Amino acid sequence: MVPRIPLGLPLLSLVTFCNFAFAQAQSSSQAKISVESFSISGTTSIASAELADITNVFAGSTFNDDTEEMEERLRAELQDHGFFTAKVKKLDITAIDPLGSPKPVRIAAEIEEGERCHLSSIEFLGNRTISSEQLRAGFPMHVGSEFRRSKIASGIESLRAAYGHLGFLDYFAISNTAFEGSMAKLSFEVTEGPQYHMDTFEVVGPSEVADRLQVRWELQPGSVFDAAYLNDFLKQNSSLLPDKFSLHDDVVLLKDCPDATVSVHIHLTQDPQHTAKDREKRIDCKKSETKKTEAAKK
Repeated sequence: MVPRIPLGLPLLSLVTFCNFAFAQAQSSSQAKISVESFSISGTTSIASAELADITNVFAGSTFNDDTEEMEERLRAELQDHGFFTAKVKKLDITAIDPLGSPKPVRIAAEIEEGERCHLSSIEFLGNRTISSEQLRAGFPMHVGSEFRRSKIASGIESLRAAYGHLGFLDYFAISNTAFEGSMAKLSFEVTEGPQYHMDTFEVVGPSEVADRLQVRWELQPGSVFDAAYLNDFLKQNSSLLPDKFSLHDDVVLLKDCPDATVSVHIHLTQDPQHTAKDREKRIDCKKSETKKTEAAKK
């Protein structure tokens, strides 16, 4: 079941939580439904073409057999069309073949879409390295545009990418929204954290391949660590990597928060001893503060 999320939550929490919850829901083993048709009634301002765009998201797709989840999905889809105060008054799921797997169904929903919301302003607080003007320019939603969930999500990602490009790997932002009628004010409280610089680059594996990768790595010790560079490097050198190589399993970023440095270790082969050493070398801010506290007590 996907929990209901009040609109008063910060948008960062709302967007990331909804995406995570929906993904978790789809991966569960509960019974599934296959939506044969999806109809919406009760609208007063949504044009037929736009309404078709919304219903087509559901028709022909498979979901969990969960009425509350389907209501939340519909509400999220309406929010992605600017109707952030939309209410799903009623949603009926009618089985066409109760024994089918997935079970084919027809869905009929009654909604109250409310007013379409638009962005009235976007503000940033706590940002020092990147100006508010630059952050606004990179945000895919501008003053006067429709206030859409997908635009907010991509805007949050663009902020993360902008700071990651400049080495701010611990960056995070808390978003807040205030609605005045159909106008939405969006603000972000930014915490930049330290700017990380490159420390060492190491490749574990056959020397003939490791040496070639070592030569091709261009981030020099002391240079600002560009978070996007690693992905680009792996794509450009994919022909040298093992078939089952993955960023998640075979690359280790060793962040030293107190020194604000990052070492990159690429594992072409698995070496348990080297992996254990990597774990010991990682020093995050929380671990650093714990060590300082323990040292002060002695």
